Amino acid sequence: MKKAKIVKKPSTKDQGKVQSTNGTPSLTPAPTTTAERAKKSRGRPKRELAEEYISPIRVKLQPYKDGDINAIPRLPVFLPSSGASPIWNPWTKEEVNLYLTEDHPFNRRGFRYIPCGAAPDLPGLMYRQIEVPPYWSRVNYADMSMQVLVDHCSATVVSTEKGYRMARANVCVREGKWFWECRVLKGNESPTGGNVRVGWTRREASLETPVGFDAYGYGIRDVTGQKMHISRGSDCMKDGFKTGDVIGLYICLPSISSQLGATLSKKSTKASKTLEFTNDIVSNVVRDRIPIRYKGQLYFEQFECVPTKEFQDLLNHSSSDDVLARELKLREQGIPNSSIRVYKNGKYVGTPFESLLPFLPPHSVPLSTLGARVVDDGALGYYPSISVYEGGVAQFNFGPDFDCFPADLRHDASSTAALHERVRPMCERYDEQIAEDVVWDVVDEVDIGLNPDDIGGNGEIAVEG
Repeated sequence: MKKAKIVKKPSTKDQGKVQSTNGTPSLTPAPTTTAERAKKSRGRPKRELAEEYISPIRVKLQPYKDGDINAIPRLPVFLPSSGASPIWNPWTKEEVNLYLTEDHPFNRRGFRYIPCGAAPDLPGLMYRQIEVPPYWSRVNYADMSMQVLVDHCSATVVSTEKGYRMARANVCVREGKWFWECRVLKGNESPTGGNVRVGWTRREASLETPVGFDAYGYGIRDVTGQKMHISRGSDCMKDGFKTGDVIGLYICLPSISSQLGATLSKKSTKASKTLEFTNDIVSNVVRDRIPIRYKGQLYFEQFECVPTKEFQDLLNHSSSDDVLARELKLREQGIPNSSIRVYKNGKYVGTPFESLLPFLPPHSVPLSTLGARVVDDGALGYYPSISVYEGGVAQFNFGPDFDCFPADLRHDASSTAALHERVRPMCERYDEQIAEDVVWDVVDEVDIGLNPDDIGGNGEIAVEG
């Protein structure tokens, strides 16, 4: 991928705020003296440690280029695959063509990429996140393996001609009760092959592996129906699933505020009490990101979370007491009252996973060598995920029209139930995430207005490429 060209005019004031190494941006925060910190704190209300507000890293950007205003979002280039043939989708009653995608950045180790555009109504930020069609919950083009094939129209059908490759959705779950379905268009057939694994993963889960390969994902196998986590399988679904089946995935996560309270209570009883009656605003979402140009299109580049050594060590399949003790210790850190239920063709199979591993900092961290800060960027959580293998084909169905909505969830899903009590279709997260991003744009714009000294006045970044 072509590196973004970064032009920086160094100054004493800006030194360390934004650096460039071999053309790769670094958002390392500047070291500040006590006097500088005191100056920047003027006018801000004094906060308890648990509620300390962290400003996103700020840089001064060059003026817009011609065409940046009202630029039309550009889709990836869809390339037919030589080995892939159209597949019949019995649910939509149509033939589906699958394509490889290129001419767009893929998330890579250390960084993730989000389409953005000019925002003249936000003079401080200058840029905002934008969406590309189709405008609904779907596969995230940047957050799937480069070897994953996807359909052009709905961007919900995936396959591959290679070994296990994963695709994640563009929507994630942070709190509440949510449901989605996986339609198995081709999987677990004999002798033609092709396999599918389905479940939930975090951003740290490798896209070149099946769901449930590491500690960052929870999956179900098609062949045996086993539940998979950290590459360890155990019985869950008798006879597994195959072509024509619909697998329902339900997840339940407590509120963000209670998750924060559970994390902070291990450090400070006082801090947990501070968060007892607060909401998501206290999670202090911080989006350290800068705009770059890639093949004429603007993208935000921001730090990506990466696997930690503690979790990677769990992939050691030794049955030694040491490995088992570490795994048990991690499970004890799980989110209270969190769980994943599995359904097959609308019938309850079981609750294979409980006390899901927490995702809020410090449990999700960026690559330390990049100098990134450990913060919640608002997109940490569990993502609907599908892994496909050598011709396996599956489709995300995020609702609201489900094929086999479970009967035992209908009461919770009634329109009369409170929002935090009812089971919601994952399609609702799309608009909700956009609304959350708009809110944090406004928060950041106000922060810039109140603290203009946080922006390097003598430094410039060019978004060229």
